[in-house]
Amino acid sequence: MDFSLVQLRGFVTVADERHFGRAAERLAMTQPPLTRQIQGLERALDVQLFVRGPRGVSLTAAGEAFLQDARRILALTDAAPANAQRVAAGESGTLRLGFTTIGAYALLGATLAQIRDHAPQVHIALTELQSEEQFDQLLDGSLDLGLIRPPVPSGLLSVQVHSEDLVLAVPSGHDLAKAPGPLALADLSEDYIGYSPEGSHYLHTVCAALVGVAVFLQTQIASQVPTMLALVRDGLGCALIPRSCTAMRVDGVTFRELADADRRFIPLHACWNPASTNPALARVLPHVTRLGDQALAGS
Repeated sequence: MDFSLVQLRGFVTVADERHFGRAAERLAMTQPPLTRQIQGLERALDVQLFVRGPRGVSLTAAGEAFLQDARRILALTDAAPANAQRVAAGESGTLRLGFTTIGAYALLGATLAQIRDHAPQVHIALTELQSEEQFDQLLDGSLDLGLIRPPVPSGLLSVQVHSEDLVLAVPSGHDLAKAPGPLALADLSEDYIGYSPEGSHYLHTVCAALVGVAVFLQTQIASQVPTMLALVRDGLGCALIPRSCTAMRVDGVTFRELADADRRFIPLHACWNPASTNPALARVLPHVTRLGDQALAGS
């Protein structure tokens, strides 16, 4: 079944005008070629589209049904070039964004706001992954942009977009919750709830180095902050938590400041593959990396 867009446009125009002469005039052509177009279309479809009368034409039942589809086809055809141009310019399309659980609390909202401000028609597909999983998918093209913890492997680029310090989460009923002043890790003797090296390698490394100088008995290891806070709430120990995660406000958990000697700032990076050919990434990347300028200015 072969028919052309020219035939579809002729058919829709005749259907609108209900008259071959007026339709031909609208299309800036003579009536005979338009008549031949419609006849050819009817042969291709093997249906009669119009009933001819002395004062014009009317649509058959098949013609009425085909008119709806013809309008949709022409609308899509008319929109297709502009859609392709918008995708090529990065104004629309899809951006696949990865983030860690902690990264969601720290910066996901601000990142989404930047993207939507400068590319409101770009669809953002969100995927929650550990940093190492994001690296793999950035390298193989499954992700376009990631919010990750360093270090970044070869083949990828990144910029710091956020920095925050750590606080100590303690059970609310413990004396530590009411102790005066910031807490020094070296003076504590509580059980420590640490980060899994497989699930949160960066935070495991930073926090293990911090608590290595203290007399902690590491009794629990977890890969996600909500699990750690649940363990703290149940009185199983203390945990070092990025400040942004205090927004979780878990009943039974109190967050305490650390002494200056124990303060550590942990960065969050936006990471991407420079070989990416996604125009949406090219469009939003300058605006996302501006978050890095703000992070450095505030650190």
